[in-house]
Amino acid sequence: MFELFSLLTFRDEADCIKKVVDKLMSLLPIESDDHYKTIFAEVAKLKRVCWLDIRGKIETQRLSKRTKYVVYLVFKLENKWHGLETANAVVRFVDSVSDIDAEQRASVVHFAGQGPKETLPFRRGDGWMELKMGDFFNDAGEDGDVDARLMETKHLSEKSGLIVQGMEFRPE
Repeated sequence: MFELFSLLTFRDEADCIKKVVDKLMSLLPIESDDHYKTIFAEVAKLKRVCWLDIRGKIETQRLSKRTKYVVYLVFKLENKWHGLETANAVVRFVDSVSDIDAEQRASVVHFAGQGPKETLPFRRGDGWMELKMGDFFNDAGEDGDVDARLMETKHLSEKSGLIVQGMEFRPE
């Protein structure tokens, strides 16, 4: 799998936001510079692919104990985005749930258009959109890594125009 870059940024502890970008753009089956463009250290721009797989990962020991977290994809769509109507999202404990099991229980989210309110993105005050990917409960911080994944790998039509700032792991 292609690793664009790994980055871990912590914001002000007052808002308890943990942001992770780990394997920000995993573009399969073709692993080439032609499919993404880095804009800044914390942003990746999807140029044109047929397969989308974005993952973020964080160690539970870095998070507050006995706390429920929600994971959000923070992104923008270019004016001429294409093929990004829906995707599947899943959040899992790496040591407890396999990739295959996680894919089977993934929920459908919508980048734009219509759908249930909880599956639609929300425009933030900073101009970025956030899309709820899922949630988890961090009990004692000893559950290993939490993996958040957004994928669209079944419909191999062209996808373009997605700009990803990262994933945020926030207490609910």
